[in-house]
Amino acid sequence: MKTRKLLYLHGFNSSPQSHKAQLITRYMHARGCLDLLICPQIPSVPGEARLFLEQLVEETLDEHQLSYAGSSLGGYYATYLAEKYSGSAVLINPSVKPYETLRAHLGENKFYFDEGCWEFDESHIQQLKDMDVRSITQAERYLILLQTGDETLDYREAELKYKNARCIIEQGGDHSFTGLERHIKQIMQFCGIKCN
Repeated sequence: MKTRKLLYLHGFNSSPQSHKAQLITRYMHARGCLDLLICPQIPSVPGEARLFLEQLVEETLDEHQLSYAGSSLGGYYATYLAEKYSGSAVLINPSVKPYETLRAHLGENKFYFDEGCWEFDESHIQQLKDMDVRSITQAERYLILLQTGDETLDYREAELKYKNARCIIEQGGDHSFTGLERHIKQIMQFCGIKCN
C-alpha cells in the first residue's frame, strides 16, 4: 500500500511562505507527518506551472498516492491535477475562471513574498484557459471551503461549479480564508493524510 502525500498549491504571485501554507506546514510538523507534505514554489507562468506540476505529480505517483489542496489559483490547478491524475482535492476560496478574473493583473506583477516582478500577458491568459476543467467528475472527491466575504473572487462561482461536491460556506471572512486552522484536521481526514 503506497503512502498518501498532500500536495499544497499556493495562489497567484504567492509562495510556500503564505499564511495558509504555513498553517498546514506547522500543523503537520507538530504531528510528526511533515514528510507527507509537498509544498513547492510554483512557477508564475501558467504554462510553466502546468509542466512543472505534471512532472512533480507523475514522479510522486511512482511511489506514493496523492491528494491535493489549493487556494485561489492553486485551487484551479488542484482541480486540473485531480481530474487528470485522480485523487481527492480540497479547494480553499478557489479561482474558477482565472482567465477572466486575472485580467485585472495584466502587466507588471510583484511577488508577495520575494523580491522582483514579472510580466503577466495575454499568452498567459490562454495558458490558463488550456487548463480549464469544464465540469468535475466524481464530485465526492472534492471538499470546497468558501467564505462569502472573499473580496477577490465571487464565492458563488465556486459554489455553482462544485455544487455536487461537499461545500462549506461561511459567512464573512475574506480571500485569505479567515480561521483556516479550524478546518485543517478535517482537510487531513478528507485527503487521507495519516497524522498523529
